[in-house]
Amino acid sequence: MPEFIAKIGMTDGTVMERAYTAESEGALRAELQDREYLIFTIRRKSGLAALLPGGARKRSVSTKEFLLFNQELAALIKAGLPIIASLEILLERRKNVLFKKALEDVRDRVRGGAALSEAFVAQGEMFPAIYSATLASGERSGEIASVLLRYISYQKTMGALRRKIVGALIYPAILFTLMIGLVFILVTFVVPKFTDFYADFGGDLPLLTRILMAFSSAVTDHLVVALVVTAGAALGLRAWLRTEAGKIAWDRLAIRIPVLGGVNHRFAVSRFMRTLGTLIAGGIPAVTALGMSARAVGNRLFETQLLDVERQVREGSSLWQALERTGLFNDIAIEMTKVGESTGALQDMLTNASDFYDEEIDARIATIMIFLEPLMLVIMGAFVALIMLAIYLPLLQSYSQSSM
Repeated sequence: MPEFIAKIGMTDGTVMERAYTAESEGALRAELQDREYLIFTIRRKSGLAALLPGGARKRSVSTKEFLLFNQELAALIKAGLPIIASLEILLERRKNVLFKKALEDVRDRVRGGAALSEAFVAQGEMFPAIYSATLASGERSGEIASVLLRYISYQKTMGALRRKIVGALIYPAILFTLMIGLVFILVTFVVPKFTDFYADFGGDLPLLTRILMAFSSAVTDHLVVALVVTAGAALGLRAWLRTEAGKIAWDRLAIRIPVLGGVNHRFAVSRFMRTLGTLIAGGIPAVTALGMSARAVGNRLFETQLLDVERQVREGSSLWQALERTGLFNDIAIEMTKVGESTGALQDMLTNASDFYDEEIDARIATIMIFLEPLMLVIMGAFVALIMLAIYLPLLQSYSQSSM
């Protein structure tokens, strides 16, 4: 499906520029109008950049650098400095040329009378939409420093959780890579050395040895073809994963794959609920916050279901009932959302639900690591032992026959 960039006005007055996929510009326009968005412009996104290496990469600033900037900005505003003066001070300390140029444009727009949130929206995809919406809520309430600190806390929490998941997978990934490398070396360099040596054995070779020799010959004789086919398959898979169907299939696999699927599923739920709670706490209307939180999950399967939740809530459904219909949330998350809606403390209950999911993720990661590391070592040892057995089994048989 083609991609479009649409500049829209939200129901709360926020102006944003977002990327959408739709069958046509008319279909996208109708969809946005159904959501009661004010449409400024819609333009088709060029697909040429996606064909080039690294061309699909968005212009962005590192999370660490962006959070540091926001911490300094919040401190300056809290100290009573005007926004333009704060931006001037922070501009002098920026070493990232791309970031500095964007901030200069933000400063010029604010100096020209634009709101700070509008100035960041004008930078396109360089800054997350959640950030601009958070600023807009702070501008309405007059508490920009407070909402910035809330945004920083949110990003740090999600970043820590993401690093914990990635960190837990590094060691198994290293073991798996070493196993593949070791098997490749044995098959392409060690086994061929024994091929000539066992040539006189003929059909007397054990079945396991014959299978290993045949596999080794196939790999070494067609190594270039195998590498080309592998590279072509990788590029084809990469191209497919950039399509809408590929993204949805990959995200569906991510939450259903054995062992790790449960972690990915809980991470998506935790991210949605924490984002929604943060936005509602910042004063953003629930319906608007729902749409933004759905797109912030990072999982297309979740996004599709949650955008439907946004539609249901806009039409009058309660949030907890709409979430329950998706089948993506467990009873605890649904009950906590229900209690939050009925007591008027929805943002607190959403944060508590997110904390609960984070604790479950920690426990599941710890359990996985207890079993995964020794399992990888056993599998690695079994592969190597099987290859060595296939190599030396004819010698053992020959020695056994000669000694009889």
